Amino acid sequence: MVNWNSVGHFFVYEGYLWDWLTAGAAIVINLVVPAQIDPLNRFYLPNDPTLSYPIEDSSVPTSALYVLVFVLPAVVFAVAAWFKRWTVPSWAFVDWHHAALSIAEGFAFTTGFKRWINLVGRYRPNWLATLQAGDQGEIDDARLSYPSGHSAYMFFAMTIVSLYLVGKTELLHRPSQLLFLKSICAMAPMALAAFVAVSRIADYKHAPSDVNAGCFIGFVCGVFAYFLNYPSLFDAASSLPKRRGSAVSKAAAERAAEEAEYGPVPGAPGAGGGTPMQPRVTETAEQLAIMYGASSGGAASRNGGRSGGGATVTTSGRY
Repeated sequence: MVNWNSVGHFFVYEGYLWDWLTAGAAIVINLVVPAQIDPLNRFYLPNDPTLSYPIEDSSVPTSALYVLVFVLPAVVFAVAAWFKRWTVPSWAFVDWHHAALSIAEGFAFTTGFKRWINLVGRYRPNWLATLQAGDQGEIDDARLSYPSGHSAYMFFAMTIVSLYLVGKTELLHRPSQLLFLKSICAMAPMALAAFVAVSRIADYKHAPSDVNAGCFIGFVCGVFAYFLNYPSLFDAASSLPKRRGSAVSKAAAERAAEEAEYGPVPGAPGAGGGTPMQPRVTETAEQLAIMYGASSGGAASRNGGRSGGGATVTTSGRY
């Protein structure tokens, strides 16, 4: 059953409702207002070879772009929240919410730069062919080449997804086995963004400088939006969302309860090792010797010589 008091506290007193409203208002303004303003009428030569490319279909149409920008990240965040072994179930919702809020804020930032800079009125490489085709809607769109919207939107969204995966896998503060494989998985969204950006050059929709500008805008906006809601990737709590107000002290209490049951959180004050979801495991010397390939008898005798043979060793490890 939903605790509406907790939901209200989360959105109102921690301030997330105002973030959503602000992001929504910024998105609406950035999408509506620039559309009412005519871009600059720039001078061009009727035989300019840089504007004489043919009209080609988009390799990544606008409908597919929005699926990649909004649906794909939502699925990644949901899967990560499901796989993460949260001791406190509400943290799964908080994590998904923060990731989704990062996407909304990143989109607001990116549309702000992209839509207003478009008013500089740079022509697409297929400008002359578009004029010959005579479609007024396409002609108006062909005056909005700089910067590339596909590049900007893909890079803001995939930057957030990549940073999210780096944080969740704790790549930078707690290296583990399969480090490079995890790094490849975390960087895969950036490769997808690069593919979409390059396709805009291949389809004669943008000049390389348009795409470079879009990539830069998207990357910067994505980084900024992510770190509004998540800590540094070098922080011991890089896999956890930030909390605000009284929720900070509540989160500290939840972590203390976690430590009491599962062992200390790595990097936290006074912590020794392990991970936030890592149970404390107690093994005998013989069991540890078998696990690590040593002779149980030899290990037992060596242990017995030191502490009487019945000692146990407390360590931490994932189940």
